[in-house]
Amino acid sequence: MKCVPRNIGVIGLSLGMLIITAGCSDHTTSDTSKNTSSTSIIPTSPTSTNMSSVNSASSTSANGLSLSLSLDSKTYLPGREVSIVIDIKNTLLTENDVPVSDNWSYSNLGLGPCDNGPGGFGYPYGIAIFQGNYTPLNLSTATPLSLYDYSVIVPCPGPMPSTAYDFKPLSDIAIVLSSASSFPNSTFAINIEFTEAGYWTGVSPGVTKHDFAPGVYTIVAGDEWGSLVVLHFTVSQDTAGGNSARSLSVNGLRLSLSLDSTIYQPGQQVTIVIDETNMLSKTNNVTTSDKWPLSGLSVSHCGTLNYPFGVAIFQGYYASGDISSATPLKLYDPLAVYSCPMVLSEIDTYAFQPLSDIAAVFQLSNANPVSTENMNAEVQTTGYWIGSTSVTLTNFDPGVYTVVGGDEWGSLLVVHFTVSQ
Repeated sequence: MKCVPRNIGVIGLSLGMLIITAGCSDHTTSDTSKNTSSTSIIPTSPTSTNMSSVNSASSTSANGLSLSLSLDSKTYLPGREVSIVIDIKNTLLTENDVPVSDNWSYSNLGLGPCDNGPGGFGYPYGIAIFQGNYTPLNLSTATPLSLYDYSVIVPCPGPMPSTAYDFKPLSDIAIVLSSASSFPNSTFAINIEFTEAGYWTGVSPGVTKHDFAPGVYTIVAGDEWGSLVVLHFTVSQDTAGGNSARSLSVNGLRLSLSLDSTIYQPGQQVTIVIDETNMLSKTNNVTTSDKWPLSGLSVSHCGTLNYPFGVAIFQGYYASGDISSATPLKLYDPLAVYSCPMVLSEIDTYAFQPLSDIAAVFQLSNANPVSTENMNAEVQTTGYWIGSTSVTLTNFDPGVYTVVGGDEWGSLLVVHFTVSQ
């Protein structure tokens, strides 16, 4: 976690000053008051960029406080930092004296390696990030990502003896009331901004930091008065220069696979184009083969038709080396009765024109071509079919998907797309 130095409570001690920084060592501040009974600083409000409504949500509790959570985007590229802002604001027109509590809706919240908890660093809120799409109803089934390297021992100060937060009207500025004379009351804004770029896995000494991989993530913010706010963000596949792939096989044919976008909204149509082109400057007679790199490839509900290639879509992120372990989604109603065009049997040869995807199709023991076709196909879909005895078409859920294209000569192409929240 990287924190932005602002809104830090300064608490006077008899022998000096203790700076409360929510567990982030790069915070800095200065003492602007010499009052030994009460020390305060003027808080800096969150910037308009980070507090925008690009990706935000809030929740108001019965005590008149509003908990808000904001991100600077809904979609990020791998390795990009996620900017997070948490804020608690008094929604009342009068001062609001709110006693401290221990009524957390979700317990595994934190702000640093020393964690937050009731009275922890003087912050009555915390966050957790989960890989996947969760709601408050199924949050208990999820395991939060480790945002800190717990193998590194850091000095953690003791908890603040806070008793209440006295909020100013319609403000996030509050006086934190203390029960100990050695910890005088402190005034600061109850908000924080920080960034996250990934998470930690493993145990010491084998601890590793990871960027957020492509997919959908759930971020939760909660406060000690029971409010809980849930947001989602998506890490997309980095496909600089478009969303396509191509392969040149030994028989002089190039297989190409392309999508019309990298990121889609739920319910938005995904368009896939697959093409087989002769890269030779002369006619290329290619004998059919049965070296399909993957079973289940198709271009329609009638299979591959008269094409030597097909596509499939998988839920999740897969590479060419592990795609065989995945199950393709059903892009067509398996219970429907379809009327298929003429599908040729015993295709023997594809005679491609020079530098072209136009090919004459020859059947076995037939000297004349039975058809001449453009060797490209377009597949359009908004989702997939689920069920067995009865089936339902469902839109692609938020997350990362893998599209595979392959031909009967063994070429295999993989591209990815993301459906955002």
